[in-house]
Amino acid sequence: MKKILGVVVFFVASAALAAEEPEIAYGKFHRAIASADLAEAMKYAPAARRTEMAAMSEAQKDAQIKMLSLMLPRAFTLMSKTVAPNGKTANLVVTGPGQPVIAGAAPEKMYGRVKMVSEGGEWKVDELAWSNERPAVAAQTQAPAKPVEPKPAAAAKAAARTSATAPQPPTPKLGEAKAPCVYKPVMSNEDMERCR
Repeated sequence: MKKILGVVVFFVASAALAAEEPEIAYGKFHRAIASADLAEAMKYAPAARRTEMAAMSEAQKDAQIKMLSLMLPRAFTLMSKTVAPNGKTANLVVTGPGQPVIAGAAPEKMYGRVKMVSEGGEWKVDELAWSNERPAVAAQTQAPAKPVEPKPAAAAKAAARTSATAPQPPTPKLGEAKAPCVYKPVMSNEDMERCR
């Protein structure tokens, strides 16, 4: 009985983990599109989108997947993730290098907005839009200002005089920042660890 309970807890925990990680599902979808694997990409599409694709001819499906694979950057980095309080939708902002317009030129930075929906306990890619314009959501990545405690008037004046003349102490460093997560078509173990 304990073994069965352990297996059930494992699967429930695995389902909860999958539901908490919409960017992982998007990463699998992105890799499938980048490698022009329509069958794999459709695993991460909602039922309505799969029905639309099933109604297309093979030539239309091939054209669709080729167009998408050319539009997407080969790799991407997650900039922000917002999951709705009900856990049914999530919005991701991702970035990656676009295709160079001129041969030999530096690639243009692209930004993607991804709307994910939870369907049957799994995240699916509902909407996807890539552009070279930085989304307003991505610009709001600064840390919020620290709240200021009220000071008595005399102490506030003294603090104002002192802060105007005295140099500010350096900000303490708490340790190295984690390397950013970059999703690629082929990922090493280190790449996968950075994305957890």
